[in-house]
Amino acid sequence: MDKHNRIRPIPSRKHDHIISAKKKAIQNRLFIIFIFFVLLWGFNSFIRSDYFVLENIEIQGGLHTPEAEIRLAMQVFEGQNVWEINLSQIKKRAEKIPRIESAEIHRRLPRSLIVKVLEKKAMALVPYGEYLLEVGVDGQVLGTTQDPQYFGLPLLTGISPVELKVGEYLLWGEQLESALAALQLLDNIGPAVSELNVSDSENFILITLDGLVVWLGHNNFVEKINILSQISAQIQGKYSNGYLDLRVKEAPAFNVTSSKNSIN
Repeated sequence: MDKHNRIRPIPSRKHDHIISAKKKAIQNRLFIIFIFFVLLWGFNSFIRSDYFVLENIEIQGGLHTPEAEIRLAMQVFEGQNVWEINLSQIKKRAEKIPRIESAEIHRRLPRSLIVKVLEKKAMALVPYGEYLLEVGVDGQVLGTTQDPQYFGLPLLTGISPVELKVGEYLLWGEQLESALAALQLLDNIGPAVSELNVSDSENFILITLDGLVVWLGHNNFVEKINILSQISAQIQGKYSNGYLDLRVKEAPAFNVTSSKNSIN
């Protein structure tokens, strides 16, 4: 038989079925990919729509920091898309404000932003011209005020600041540590303080709200303030006539003086 006249085998139905199944699987995959991109496009269009335009910025915890200052620092404004706002970036901007210790930023969908700030604690007010500098526990100037009653903080005197700006440091080193230690102890266990003078690093001078003048020295504040708490009531009525000398904690003494200049 001539080789050209040989009968070719007819493809089996099984083979056709396999090819058909492969084509159908490919079509299904392409359809799924198409649906995925359609959904992705729809989702992207939705989150960029006016439905998520920022309408409200709620700032919480800013007792002494003006809301306008926080908004300006964050550089976030109504009208922006809430999904396009970089939360970590505006958190860092808010925390650059000297008075802000930390900030938490959250989205409240669909149109709000919640900003929770924690302010640094101020330890004292330092007279400076017509203003009072708010000094934090790290010695940094947190802000200024003309109303000492608003903060309820003692005055820290004996410091002669040159021209200072908010955010700069007024106290540091041993002077800061000693002043902070004394004020914190007084706040916890001692009498209410009106003023702490630190002009002499060897002898801090304390004035209570009752007018009692106390020479604290420069160390052993825990023992000395405990002594002050115990005996301050015993010398009531004599405040204007002298001062309490606690420089040597083992030998507290009330010294009578006729001149206030002798203790300054």
